[in-house]
Order: sequence, then C-alpha cells, then structure tokens
Amino acid sequence: MVRRLLRHRRLHACLCPALVVLALSVCALPIGAQQSEGRLAFEAFDTWRTLPAHASLSWDDTLRRYREHLLALGLSPDRADRTLRLALAHDEGVLYDRAYAGPPKFRTEPNRLLVDATNGVTPGKALDVGMGQGRNALFLARQGWQVTGFDVSAVGLAKARSAAAAQGLSIRGVLASDEEFAFGSNEWDLIAILYAIEKRSVFRVRTALRPDGLVVVEAAHRDASGAEWEFRSNELLEIFEGFTILKYEETVGDYDWAPGKPIRMVRLVARKPR
Repeated sequence: MVRRLLRHRRLHACLCPALVVLALSVCALPIGAQQSEGRLAFEAFDTWRTLPAHASLSWDDTLRRYREHLLALGLSPDRADRTLRLALAHDEGVLYDRAYAGPPKFRTEPNRLLVDATNGVTPGKALDVGMGQGRNALFLARQGWQVTGFDVSAVGLAKARSAAAAQGLSIRGVLASDEEFAFGSNEWDLIAILYAIEKRSVFRVRTALRPDGLVVVEAAHRDASGAEWEFRSNELLEIFEGFTILKYEETVGDYDWAPGKPIRMVRLVARKPR
C-alpha cells in the first residue's frame, strides 16, 4: 500500500458518451463543492483506466495519458490537474477502505501529541484532517469538543460514526479530500493534522483557525523517505511564523501507522495570535 501511495503522489483515444458527460460534469462543479466532485472525478478516471486500450499502461503513462484526455475534453490545464488530483485522492480512499476493513495494523488509541496538547484546554470546535476510523476525533468528542473530520475513506468514516454512536458521542464526518473540504475562515478552535498524506492543509490553518486557536501537527520528516508530503527541518516553523510555538521537535519516534518501527518525525503545537 505504501508503494501505491508514493506512486500516486508523483503527479499532483476517446471515452464512451456517458463518460464524456461524467467528465464534463466535473468541470461544471464549483471549486468549493464538497464530496461529489472528487467522487465523480474518481469514477471517471477509474472507468477510463480499465478500458482495454489503457489497461496495460504503466502508472506514469496512465496519469500522463489521462491528463491529455482531460485537456482534449476541453478542460484548462489547471482544471485538468485538479481533476486528476481529486481522482487520485479518492483512489487512495479505496486503498484505505481495505486497510480499515481488516484488523488494524496501526495504532488505534489517540495520538499522544494531541492528547498532551489538549490537556486542560477548554473545548470548542475541532477539525480532524484525515479522520480515518476516528481514533482522534472520538477522543476529542469524549473531552467535550464539537468535532468535524474529513477523509477519503468511506469505510473509515463509517467505522468512526459507528463507534461514536456506540459511545453516545456526536461527530461529523465528511467524505472529501483536503481540496474539496471547506476549511472556512476563523472557523475552528483546534485543527489536528496527524499523518496527512498531503501538505496543503497546513497552509489553510492560518485562515481557518480562530484567534487563540491551536494547531497540532505530527508528520514524517523529509529524511524518512523523501516523499513530497514530508517536512524538511524547520519547515513547519516557517509555515507558522507569527504563531506562538508551544512545542516543536524533530526526533526519532514511533510511527502511529507502523507501531514498533521508529522513523524521523516532526511535531508541532502552535497557537494562533489574537
């Protein structure tokens, strides 16, 4: 699965008439539309790549040829790139569906950095970026937070909702990628970004977080694998310049998605100025 995810992130003939309509409907959706845009993009891409003429293409050639196809349909280069990113994000959701459907091979208790960062903090509105099966969202809800989370895995979201119902908790789960989800402005008292397989969300925090709100980030350091969503030394400090830094460290630690396999990581807790 990891190899597939890395492959997806390297790149952020005709269709039948029905697929043309589907692809063009993606173009017509507004940038801020949630949920349906990415799903439509994925379904069109998934059908196109399984056609006999494309089934034997390498992954890189598949992405290149599909982008060319989108351009031929009349999408602008920017719109074609966005449509492809959305398709790949929801394609990853299928992989995470399989991971969440079976016995967990990842840590199921809440993230320790998040637990420590919220200790003694008055609950408010919290956003869990990449909520998954809800381990962190459920923890926050138990502490009294009003929690919204988004993810591309329908199975993960279903498990989170089921666990919340069983525990008498309320959480809001949205099936969306980071590009589809509306972060809003001055909307959240807490934003948790824990092992997100993208780096766009951290740049939305400055606007989306309320004054005096907290952001909690834990991710792999660029030295871990060199993936584009990993952070180089001090990069988070640069992104959150002007925030009050409550904690920052670069360390070798246990990876929540592979317990017992330490990697080089970055951790940050910061408060937005009033």
